[in-house]
Amino acid sequence: MRLLYLLIFIFLGIGAPLQAQLYKPFNQFSYDLEAGAAFATETQTPFWLRSNQYGMVPQTNPFVTLRVNPHRDYRTDSTRRSAFDWAAGAFFVANRTFGPSQGSTTLLWPEVYAKLKWKQIELSAGRQREVIGLGDSTLSSGFYAWSGNAMPFPKIQLQTHGFISLGFLKHILAFQGAYAHGWFTASYINQAYFHQKQFYVRFGKPHWPLRLYAGINHQVQWGGHADYLKNSPAAVNGSLPTTFQDYLSLVTGRYPDDYSNDRFNSFDGANRIGNHLGSYDLGIEWKTTKFQMLLYHQHPYEDASGLALQNRPDGLTGLRWLRKSSSTHPLFLKHIVLEYLTTTNQSGEQYSTASKYQGADNYFNHGQYLEGWSYNGFTLGTPFIAPRATIQPNNSVLTPGYFFPNNRLRVGYIGTEWQYKQQVTVRSRFSYSQNLGAYGWVNPRTFYQFSGLVSAQIRLNRWSKTSVKGSLAYDQGELFLPSFGGYFGICKSW
Repeated sequence: MRLLYLLIFIFLGIGAPLQAQLYKPFNQFSYDLEAGAAFATETQTPFWLRSNQYGMVPQTNPFVTLRVNPHRDYRTDSTRRSAFDWAAGAFFVANRTFGPSQGSTTLLWPEVYAKLKWKQIELSAGRQREVIGLGDSTLSSGFYAWSGNAMPFPKIQLQTHGFISLGFLKHILAFQGAYAHGWFTASYINQAYFHQKQFYVRFGKPHWPLRLYAGINHQVQWGGHADYLKNSPAAVNGSLPTTFQDYLSLVTGRYPDDYSNDRFNSFDGANRIGNHLGSYDLGIEWKTTKFQMLLYHQHPYEDASGLALQNRPDGLTGLRWLRKSSSTHPLFLKHIVLEYLTTTNQSGEQYSTASKYQGADNYFNHGQYLEGWSYNGFTLGTPFIAPRATIQPNNSVLTPGYFFPNNRLRVGYIGTEWQYKQQVTVRSRFSYSQNLGAYGWVNPRTFYQFSGLVSAQIRLNRWSKTSVKGSLAYDQGELFLPSFGGYFGICKSW
């Protein structure tokens, strides 16, 4: 605790002098600092304390954390705005865990990036915290394919900066897109890569009360070599295909020209090169002068059956209500999100190579990548499809061999945000899930899980741009260890 007391003294005691020192040489940058500590009744950190935190929160506790975030955003001053602009930032996290055995210190870099923008076209490089999909990005339970649950990995990306409306269509139609190449720097496989693209359209002028959205995102793990792939029917000499021809095949999503050759065998020939997944997204937005609502659905796919909607009704469905105008009451509801996630269909229970749609999609698991759709032990997509290591030991053995032993589930979720006198923000997240395991192994029964969190952030008027935050979380059920925990932190910005 001495470390925490020292950090609080630094934040509150010398904040003003430090601000003066930083302003002159780095006046285009902003700086955020946070120090905090967490505890729980079990060594596993409760679900909503660690989920959708970009892999920054340790899976075990108690721990203390220090976070430093220097960043320079695009200019917003219209009088100085030009066609060209740039942004850059870094996010440094130091975690120290404690326990009955030996504690450990971990240093993380969830963000290190630089961006260049010309009008609405942006080129970026590095690690960036982001979510991908159509929905509520701040209070969601987690988007299906890319939720912000895991640590980002390095990539180069060309994208539009927001939606670009088409003037020749009187701005009724707008589009947004991105194309990226990344390095999947996982510890269990060497020199693996990552491909990502997304494209969304919006129908309706900016001032229209009703607008429609539709789009798709596509992610691919590809390439790499590892000892576990040697003498494996899923690879040739321990390596996965990495030529430019293979890249074109996975980008377009088509089957390779050969069923097998000296680079790959029938595993890639029959299933396409790489581990593909993504979602079709649809949305309807309604705006008034007082609030706006968004109804959205993310439909998952991992192969042709998902693309052909053979796995319906699987997906994430959500409704977001957001207050736009201020309230005369000191305490008011500002934001609410209701979501329902189901992944039980998966194009049917039976897998058949003779069928046009093979079935048993086995979401997030993969035959070539041992840890499937995860990074550094955290799920890249929805956090409800959890890795085996986070599930109670007596339950995780029910589906042998899978990194994600429980990918058939139904989840109900509600998230809220309340505001009190523009000084206190209170958020809550509550989820209840039915967990059915995975195809290929039949659970003896359904496992039920409740997880909840209530958090508050209070601005301190005495110290400029300083706030304290606190969270209480609770897990009760059969999937995760029953646990009660909390987090306390103090934040300072310059």
